[in-house]
Amino acid sequence: MRLRRMCPCKASHFQRRPDRTAPPLLCSGLGTKVCMPPGTGLTQRAAHQDDGKPEKDSTIVNLVCSHLQGCQELNTERNRLLSPFEIFFSQNHIRPEFQDGRSIDAAVGCIGSRRFDPRDGFEDLGCPQKSSWWLLSQPFPMIEVIQWRIKLREEDGCQVVDDDGNELYGEREWYTLDNRRLYCLQRAAVALYPKQVRVLVSVVHQEEGSCREFRKFRSVDRGRSIRLGHRDSPDLPRWCWRLEVGLAEEVLPAGSALPRPGRRRDGRGSAGRPARRKNDRDPADSGEDQAWGSHLANASLFVLVYATMRLLFALWRHYSSDERRQSVTSL
Repeated sequence: MRLRRMCPCKASHFQRRPDRTAPPLLCSGLGTKVCMPPGTGLTQRAAHQDDGKPEKDSTIVNLVCSHLQGCQELNTERNRLLSPFEIFFSQNHIRPEFQDGRSIDAAVGCIGSRRFDPRDGFEDLGCPQKSSWWLLSQPFPMIEVIQWRIKLREEDGCQVVDDDGNELYGEREWYTLDNRRLYCLQRAAVALYPKQVRVLVSVVHQEEGSCREFRKFRSVDRGRSIRLGHRDSPDLPRWCWRLEVGLAEEVLPAGSALPRPGRRRDGRGSAGRPARRKNDRDPADSGEDQAWGSHLANASLFVLVYATMRLLFALWRHYSSDERRQSVTSL
C-alpha cells in the first residue's frame, strides 16, 4: 500500500471489510481542517470551515458534487445520504481501537466536513431541501447500511415475546455492522450539531443481507447507544449521541410481531414452530436433561436395591445367630 506524503496520517485507501482493520487515516482537505491529536475530537476543526481557501476535496465529496451538478449520477439504489443519527448500532459493545491497534479517536480526528446549499430535485439521494447541510468526509470507505427490523431483547439478551409467544421486532430502520465507523461519524456529527449533517453510505438490500452476519444483531436498546472499551473492564463508558448534545434519550415504541410464514407441506420444520418464551427450554437442552435424569434414576434404583439387600442379609444373619445360640443353650 502506497502512502501519499500529504499528511502524516494520510493513506490511499482502506481494505473493504469493515471494522476488522483500522482505516488508514487521511486528511481529506476540506476547509482548513487539520489532523487533530487523538481524543481532541472535531470542535476546533469544525469552527474553521469554509474560509474560502482552495483545498482538494475527497473522493466522497467529489462523488456528491458530480451528482448534484449532473456530471456523474450516483446509483440511488446503492448510495444514499443519511444522517449518522439515523443509523443505529448492531452491537452493544465496541473496542476503542481497530485490530491493528490504532485508536478510533485518531480516525475521528481526521474526519472532515463541507457545507452545501439546499437544492431541489435530489430527494432521492437524501439531500436536505430547505436548509444548508454538511457532508462528512471520513478517512475510510463508506459504511454499509441495511434496513432491518431488529429483534427486541431484554437486558439479559433474552428475546422479547408477546402473550402468545410471538417474537417482537422493532420498526424497519437503518442499521450497520460497521459499528466503530458509525461511532466515529456520530462523534463528528455531534461536533456540528445542530447543523444538518449527512454521510454517504452504501446500501445493502435485504435479499443480499440474509446471510448469518446480518441476522446476529445484538442490541438491547435497538442500537441507540453503544459501550466503548474492553470486555474485561468493570465499567464501560456508554456512548449515546442524544445525551452528548443534551437531549433526553429516545422513548422507543413497543415492538410488533411479524406475520408467521406458512407451514411446509408436511407440517413440520421451523416455519411452523411457535416462538419460545423467555423461560422456555431449548429442545436440545431438554433432551440432554432427560438423559441425565434417566441415568440418575437408574443409579438411585441400584442404590436402593443394594441397600435393601444388605438390610435383608443383616436381618437374616441376626436371626440365624439367635437360633444357634438358643440351640446351644438347650443342649
